[in-house]
Amino acid sequence: MGVCIAVMFVVVVVTAVALRPPIDSVVTGLVWPVIPSGGVMWTIALMGGVGGTVTVLCYGYWIREEGRQGVEQLKNCRIDLATAYVMTAIFGLAMVVIGNALGPMGSKGATLIVDIARQLEGTLGPAAKWAFLVGAWGAMFSSLLGVWQSVPYLFADFWALTKDRRRQQGTSQIDTKSLPYQAYLLGIAVIPVIGLVAVEFKMIQKTYAVVGALFIPLLALALLLLNGRAQWVGARQKNSLWTSLILIGTLLFFLVAGAMGTYSKFFAPA
Repeated sequence: MGVCIAVMFVVVVVTAVALRPPIDSVVTGLVWPVIPSGGVMWTIALMGGVGGTVTVLCYGYWIREEGRQGVEQLKNCRIDLATAYVMTAIFGLAMVVIGNALGPMGSKGATLIVDIARQLEGTLGPAAKWAFLVGAWGAMFSSLLGVWQSVPYLFADFWALTKDRRRQQGTSQIDTKSLPYQAYLLGIAVIPVIGLVAVEFKMIQKTYAVVGALFIPLLALALLLLNGRAQWVGARQKNSLWTSLILIGTLLFFLVAGAMGTYSKFFAPA
């Protein structure tokens, strides 16, 4: 997964830089972003689709497997997460630059990726075409690996907790060879195929991402409540004033975004 992410990141960023976007436009977009008409819900979906869904919870299982325990390991985890989200932000900006430089396209899905590669071939040469295709493959395959490895942890942990309520949560690792883990993994592989046949994939993708984006404000609320009381987490780990303000700001942002999305859906002119 790490190798795929590295290939994806390097290829996309190098491609964006090679297209030589106008710096003034990039800076303007960063300082004053503009959401196209009817694009609010897709913007929320993008937040849920890029590093903001319930898979964030699975990081806890991975750091447990790495043997990280105690407050002294918080620094390493913060470095991990900060690096990941900075790279995600840079990758997202690079994709916006590439899309803007190549202009609107009528194709969608996998066809869109091929069309972008062809346009890059005309702009930057054949090497750029194949490099972008390899980078796109890395993006998709790393996402598949990430979800397939992470989400079954949640189900396997839930199953263990319901079967043995005396077990204290977080005291043991999840057995990736267990039946609940393997069964959920099989379900991820098989059940979505039904959706491809029965439902429009675009709507599945959008609905999943929008629902996934709800996890961010729910996580902010949980952190406000659980980490806001010293008697629960200790005075040293209690939320600072700045942390609490950031979490409240996150909640307000999603409330406003949700209201805008609802308004644009029900009150947009025909």
